[in-house]
Amino acid sequence: MEDSQVAAALSAELTRRIGPQRFELWFKTQSQQFVVGSCLTIRAASGFVLEWLKKNLADDVRASWETVVGEDATVAYEIGAAVEKCNGTLKAEAVASDNKTGVADAVAIVKPRAAEKSRKPEELSPKSVADLSAFVVGSSNEYAFRSAELTGRGRQQASPLLLCGPSGVGKTHLLRAVVREYRRHHPRSTAVYLSAEQFTTGFLEALRGSGLPSFRQKCRGAKLLAIDDLQFFPGKRRTIEELLHTFDTMAAEGRQLVLASDRGLQELRALGPELVSRLSGGLICEIETPEFTTRVGILRRMRDEAGLAIEDSVLTIVATQITAGARELRGALNRLEAMSHAYGEPISREMTERALADLARHSTRTVRLGDVEKVVCDVFGIEPTQLRSDRKGRSLSEPRMLGMWLARKYTRAPWSEIGEFFGRRSHSTVISAHRRVEKLITDRAQIGLADQTCDVEDAIRKLETALRTA
Repeated sequence: MEDSQVAAALSAELTRRIGPQRFELWFKTQSQQFVVGSCLTIRAASGFVLEWLKKNLADDVRASWETVVGEDATVAYEIGAAVEKCNGTLKAEAVASDNKTGVADAVAIVKPRAAEKSRKPEELSPKSVADLSAFVVGSSNEYAFRSAELTGRGRQQASPLLLCGPSGVGKTHLLRAVVREYRRHHPRSTAVYLSAEQFTTGFLEALRGSGLPSFRQKCRGAKLLAIDDLQFFPGKRRTIEELLHTFDTMAAEGRQLVLASDRGLQELRALGPELVSRLSGGLICEIETPEFTTRVGILRRMRDEAGLAIEDSVLTIVATQITAGARELRGALNRLEAMSHAYGEPISREMTERALADLARHSTRTVRLGDVEKVVCDVFGIEPTQLRSDRKGRSLSEPRMLGMWLARKYTRAPWSEIGEFFGRRSHSTVISAHRRVEKLITDRAQIGLADQTCDVEDAIRKLETALRTA
């Protein structure tokens, strides 16, 4: 039997045994299969996938492989590039589908080849390297990104450059990317990245070990010095003094300082008037929580990097429900992937809505329908009787829709109970309101908030903040 026929036969037999859906999930998107003679190697995307395959599908894999090649069949498992070799070093060679049942082959025929030269660590996992090209740009971060881009190319005139914004909006990514970009454009110059902890620890160790000149040369001698987590310095008097002298030395010699903090300048007053004054004399770039379109872009990049089979419509749901930064978005994708593995199902719209509803409930305090009603009334300046009334003017219909949307996201109440609470409305009315809010978010629509008009995402952010602090 030819290699292509072996590949097609294995795919067809596996599909027959475990079903096309499970085959598509586990052997097309979560693993690769390589054949050398009578040896089949399963290369899993992660340790979790490897253990799941061994525990749940190993018998089916072996039986299918024995059916194809006979009793001499052997099966080996590996993770990523760590090869548990059946026969030497392997190179994958794609096999064209010859499967007349319509199932695409997930099997590659592999042939021996000479060992490749070892690569540098950063080349083994390029997706983990912070790079400007990997940063998703939107209106919430564009000014900071453009400033970082100029700094990385050595064309920024203002120093220090301070990137500030809440946790998870990409400050550390930009800081590391600036250093990486600067090194690429100026290979003969020195660019250094340090977290606040690394700077503090290095300084204290230098004091104790008489290595202060070396530490200062490392920091002050760099053409570009990036320091992360500036908010951790208050209270460390000696370290702040050293940082102040570092600022002055680098400024006098025309060197570039780039800093990041999860607090704005007003909240960094504890650093002392001298340091705050120097920060004020530089360029301050605020990064806001990503808006809907940026969240979708971040999710797409995460999906592509992880090799997940998730439709854009599902990512839209995630971006609508998760209104925080990149870490929370990644956590949502990790949850979806884990649920997909656990249940042996593809990531669908229904699974996503269920997973995110659970995530919202477990990540916040217990929220009741009355809590939602109170914050909506407080933020919009209306009475509970008005919210539950049959009046359909925009000043009441929009708060009512948002209340239903928040109730579905943060409480355990079913559609029918939410409808009953908000004025004895039907199950379908609540679903319609939920979808309407999702469309408003997608369209970045404006909504009336008390005596002003604002973006619907801003209104939701205020409501969620009020829920958390109620």
